[in-house]
Amino acid sequence: MTPRVTLQTCIIAALLAIVAAGHAGENRFDYDAIAEKTFWEVLYPDGGWTLYCGMRFGADRRAEDGGTVVIDHVYPTESMLEFTGCRNRSACRDSRNAKFAKMEADMHNLYPIQQSLFTFRNGRRYGLVEGEDWRFDDCDIEWKDEVFEPRPLARGNIARSILYMRATYRLPVDAALLQLLKEWNREDPPSEQETARNDQIETLQGMRNPYIDDPSLADRLKPPTPK
Repeated sequence: MTPRVTLQTCIIAALLAIVAAGHAGENRFDYDAIAEKTFWEVLYPDGGWTLYCGMRFGADRRAEDGGTVVIDHVYPTESMLEFTGCRNRSACRDSRNAKFAKMEADMHNLYPIQQSLFTFRNGRRYGLVEGEDWRFDDCDIEWKDEVFEPRPLARGNIARSILYMRATYRLPVDAALLQLLKEWNREDPPSEQETARNDQIETLQGMRNPYIDDPSLADRLKPPTPK
């Protein structure tokens, strides 16, 4: 009986890998296609938990509070555009900027968040805010002026996502933020869920986040040289 169960499990895993590979081959660097299908249908087929508030959502992309769940770029799109010298996403796409296309579509940088949070998160840099003035009930996040402070259980994911983008695409991260990300990485190590997500994204994209596999890599990073 045991060999049969093991074989059945292997067959199911192989079929899932084939489906994932099909999605990856079709839209590996197409953000719109990933945002419409792959991200939800393959990476979160049964729903999951939002990044900033840890709120459960279902396959219908509805959070337990009834709100809609959307995709957020942890390393901000605006910063990617500035780095590539494009005025906006349309300009970058029209110029067929391959590097921007890969950065924009990289699922290691994409996380589900509540739509109600999207506007407040947009344009603010990650940092620490004094006090505990929670902006949403049952969600430990604060923001003030241009600073957005995520809950402690999201900080490690955020840190490893940004460090990955920095290493993979040479995107800039200033010295103060780099130091903070290294602290967040140590304080909030990878969970089983984050590790499983890393495995799934490797199947879809062919790339892993090494800071999830070995968080100690972050401690070896040196701050950028002042210009």
